[in-house]
Amino acid sequence: MPTVAANAKRPSLLDMANSFLDLAREELAAGYDLDDYRRIRDAAEKAWLAALQAIDHAMSRHGQLPEPGAMAHESRHKFLRKIGRDDLSKQLSVFADQLHGQVFYFGADPERKRMELAIDEVSQFVRALSQDV
Repeated sequence: MPTVAANAKRPSLLDMANSFLDLAREELAAGYDLDDYRRIRDAAEKAWLAALQAIDHAMSRHGQLPEPGAMAHESRHKFLRKIGRDDLSKQLSVFADQLHGQVFYFGADPERKRMELAIDEVSQFVRALSQDV
C-alpha cells in the first residue's frame, strides 16, 4: 500500500479545475480521433466538474461553501448573483444543461467544433472566477 507524506500539499480547487480542463481536452481529442463516444461524454463531464471546482474556489475565497446535496447548485447561483455576476450564473446553467445534461447524461452527439468551443467557454469561465471574483 503506498504511503503519502503527512505534509503533502493538496491541490487547490482552482488547480483541480484547471486539471479537469486539461483532462477534458485530452478525452475530447481522443474521443473524436478514436470515434469513442464514451470519451466524449467523459470530456463533457470533466469540463462540467471544472466549472464547479472553479465556483467552489471562488466561494471559499469569500468564506463560503456550497450547501450539501441538492441545494449545492442553487447556492452556487446565489453566490454568483450576490457578487454581481449574473452572466456567470447564466453560463453555469448552460454548462449544466448542455455538458452535464445533454451530452453526459442523455448522450447527445455534438459536433467536434461545438464541443471544443464549449470547453473553451468553460476555460474562460474558470479564468473569470480565478481573476475577477
